[in-house]
Amino acid sequence: MPVLGTRVIVGAVLALLALVVTIHGGLPFLVVAVGVAVVGINEFYRMMRPYRPLVLAGFVGVVLMAWVAWMYSPQALMGILALSLLLSFGLAVIPGPRPGVSVRIAITMLGLVYVGLGVGHLELVRRLADGQGYALMVVFGAWAGDTVAYFTGRYFGATPMAPRLSPKKTWEGFVGGFIGSVLMVVFIGLYYRSIGELHSLLLGVTIGLLAPLGDLFESLLKRDVEIKDAGRFFPGHGGLLDRFDGLLFAAVASYYLIIAFH
Repeated sequence: MPVLGTRVIVGAVLALLALVVTIHGGLPFLVVAVGVAVVGINEFYRMMRPYRPLVLAGFVGVVLMAWVAWMYSPQALMGILALSLLLSFGLAVIPGPRPGVSVRIAITMLGLVYVGLGVGHLELVRRLADGQGYALMVVFGAWAGDTVAYFTGRYFGATPMAPRLSPKKTWEGFVGGFIGSVLMVVFIGLYYRSIGELHSLLLGVTIGLLAPLGDLFESLLKRDVEIKDAGRFFPGHGGLLDRFDGLLFAAVASYYLIIAFH
């Protein structure tokens, strides 16, 4: 099957699963969130293997972050992040001071900030009042932008956006993706009337701007270690991080914007 066809089929299945799990919430949402966090940080540490991250600290930290974000509060999420730094220090100091230990700790914590905070804040969004609607907006707003940007750039892209960082990304794709994100979020907001049209619009604009930055951030990481994809978790899409990169950035910004609404 052609790559484009595989991409479309896998994307449709993934979207259906995300729709069902996000609407249901509860334990299924928590289980999927933990799974996304574990797979995501595994891909991150595999990418960053040349820097020798302290993977045990990362895996323990990201699972605990996903759990406390669902069960407790943003403060607990940050608390686990701080404890993960102590665990990283402990694992690094056991064999004694060695060259590169600072980089090992820094890369370990970068993975937790990138993946752990992204997944954790998506869980925090789902736990809010009207969380079902807001979580659908964040997930599908980010994915709609990515999908529309891909096809807009593929067929109409002519002006490189960041040629040294990601040669295939174009400003035409960015504009198309931004419009796609805003329209998707506003469309979902029509069903969740309690959220309000202005809030839907502002959230759509935020996701439309932040999700592409998440995409570029992952591109920067891949450029640093000279790989094309973070993994092969989704046929036609690459790794999980290749599909969730924009969502991880959008979830954090969206949570605090929604809090500001209230």
